[in-house]
Amino acid sequence: MMQREIHLHPKGLLEFLQFREGDFGKIGIISGQQQRAQRCLQYLENPVKNFTFLGYTFWTGFYKGKKITVGNGGFYSPDSAFVTELLCSGGIETLIRIGSCGALREDIQIGDFIVVDSVIRGDGATRYYVDDDFVAQPTQELTDKLEEIFKNTASTFKGAVWTTDALFRETKDIVNSYINKGAICVDMVTSPFVTVANLYKVKVGVVLAVSDNLITGELGFSDYRFFEAEEKMTKIVFELV
Repeated sequence: MMQREIHLHPKGLLEFLQFREGDFGKIGIISGQQQRAQRCLQYLENPVKNFTFLGYTFWTGFYKGKKITVGNGGFYSPDSAFVTELLCSGGIETLIRIGSCGALREDIQIGDFIVVDSVIRGDGATRYYVDDDFVAQPTQELTDKLEEIFKNTASTFKGAVWTTDALFRETKDIVNSYINKGAICVDMVTSPFVTVANLYKVKVGVVLAVSDNLITGELGFSDYRFFEAEEKMTKIVFELV
């Protein structure tokens, strides 16, 4: 039988990866897709690769004198949970996620932005961290700043995201039940990202580009509006920084 309290701790894994205290910046801009991380990288001066592990890579450099860490922080709930723990354990004090989502309202279009102000946890990973009644909450001040800067430059909505683990089980009954709970979009990452940040008392904000619409059935994964939104999202976030 296992005798140790825990098999692997995030600080221990960081040490294994030869990470040193202070290697990360105080601000982290995190995406799921590798290409979004590459877009972020082009804004940094003198970026240094912190580490690559299981396909996740992080760099730290400077933007207008501020030390910033960027990288791809997970596609789904389980990997997002453990990668976010690494980032929090590594000393990042503010985390901003630039991700994508499916809209749950007919008036939200492909390429629009959603600034997340609340999270409905439908994933399985966070149940290992918190009780079912725990409310994951983005930082209000950061959320307000994201809304202000995005609304000034693009079509932007603010509201709740529902995070799910089951892409091919977004059925009518399930989706409508979460719409009734207040969700205006759905993704597979935000819940663990915000939950873990809350547990570590790290400031956290999330903005999502709309890639598809569950109400109209429109798929925009290869739509130029979505690609343009991804590019614009990166630029706007660095303006916020």
